[in-house]
Amino acid sequence: MNTLKPIQKILSILLLLMLCIPSANSQAVKTYIDRNNILIGEPIRVDITVGLSSSVYNVDFGIPDSIAHFEFIQKEKRDTTENGVYTLKQSLVFTSFDSGQWLLPSFPITISNENKQQQSFLSDSVIIKVGYSPADSTNALRDIKPVMDVFVIDRTWLYYLAAAITALILFIIIYRYFKNRKKKTPPIFNTRLSAYDEAIQAFAALEKDMATDAKIYHGSISNIFKRYYSRKTNYNLMPDTTGDILMRLKTHAPSDVVSLVAEVMRLGDAVKFAKFNPSANENIQCIQGMKLVIEQLEKNKR
Repeated sequence: MNTLKPIQKILSILLLLMLCIPSANSQAVKTYIDRNNILIGEPIRVDITVGLSSSVYNVDFGIPDSIAHFEFIQKEKRDTTENGVYTLKQSLVFTSFDSGQWLLPSFPITISNENKQQQSFLSDSVIIKVGYSPADSTNALRDIKPVMDVFVIDRTWLYYLAAAITALILFIIIYRYFKNRKKKTPPIFNTRLSAYDEAIQAFAALEKDMATDAKIYHGSISNIFKRYYSRKTNYNLMPDTTGDILMRLKTHAPSDVVSLVAEVMRLGDAVKFAKFNPSANENIQCIQGMKLVIEQLEKNKR
């Protein structure tokens, strides 16, 4: 009887230790795979599930960044279900481009509770066979298709007709060009006043009416200069944009004059398209700048 007492004590201690093990130890880690044989490039889906007694546990799936002979296609978000047992699932999709028989290794899974006590598990490893699609073993002979007759339509006359029409159009264009070239080009905006006097008077009238809407005010500045420059070059430049005016002006005026015109006209574009509202001082400077430009262009003509 005395010899049984130590054994009973040992058994009692072991029983207490088993009861003290965290509930997570009794939970299962399972691995599911949808197939073991695939063709090269086909997907393999692996589901790793961990059953827990509650959601207080933190589970770390030790999924590596790469696996030999396999390629990751998708690593889905973790899914949880509660149906008597709190289940956490990690789904992975792989493929392989290496033919042969390869081992999909196990993954380390760490479960820790709120007291930061940890326990580690391993998912199941799986053998995957990767192969090619089976070759056609029937060796059946297949007929060779006969050569098909092709019906060709001779459309050479269409090319001759197109060439004749093109030559006729070119002749008409060249004839009208030389015919119109002989005519003297009428003056642009022909008035009694000179281009300089007309522009100066228009700017003076605009200066008197400072209450004009900003868009109309700066549009008038631009139009006065375009009209002046059109008369000087004998080209209708009224429809031209600011960029077109500046490109043409570069051939007739020094760079400082071109820069001043660009500053005034681009401010006008900002007022027109960006609804910018300049100050009264800026409005006066624009007119003064354009007057200076016109005077400089008149000096260059002399």
